[in-house]
Amino acid sequence: MIVNIKYINPPRQPGGRYGNLKLADGTTLMCPVDMLNLFRTGVCEVNTKQQVWGQGTATENTVTVVTSGPYGSSAPSQGLQSPPPPRNEFQPRVYQGGAGKAAPKSDEEQRNMFIMGVVGRAMSSGKFTASEIAVLTKGAAEAWDGLQAKPTPQGPPEPPPAPMTDYPSAG
Repeated sequence: MIVNIKYINPPRQPGGRYGNLKLADGTTLMCPVDMLNLFRTGVCEVNTKQQVWGQGTATENTVTVVTSGPYGSSAPSQGLQSPPPPRNEFQPRVYQGGAGKAAPKSDEEQRNMFIMGVVGRAMSSGKFTASEIAVLTKGAAEAWDGLQAKPTPQGPPEPPPAPMTDYPSAG
């Protein structure tokens, strides 16, 4: 039976054997206490059966009792509460040796990463428009090329010119 659970209620009396699940359509399903923790609000599928409670008395009542947890799961044994099933969360891959073993990048890859970083940082500042991306890219490329340019070897600096002592005298 597919149900849409709106409320999950514990037993009315402490130590009671049944709580209930109130469905969105107003129906009440009686649920054994050790199965209540399996349910969450929302849509799920449960197995149920009809039982007559108080048979032969003035308070005789036919109730619907939940016989399985959501999607056929069963109640934990010995009344222990089980945690909800674990999620498939992100599990990082760990490589022996850590991050120091990364493959070296080619000069072109390093240049592109530098340019993208500079342009991305400039654009995220909010001071530039999309039409200025080409100018920023060109400026970042020139900066990279300027940083990577090998300085040309120069000989020893030339000595300063000798002071002139012979001035033609005025006169």
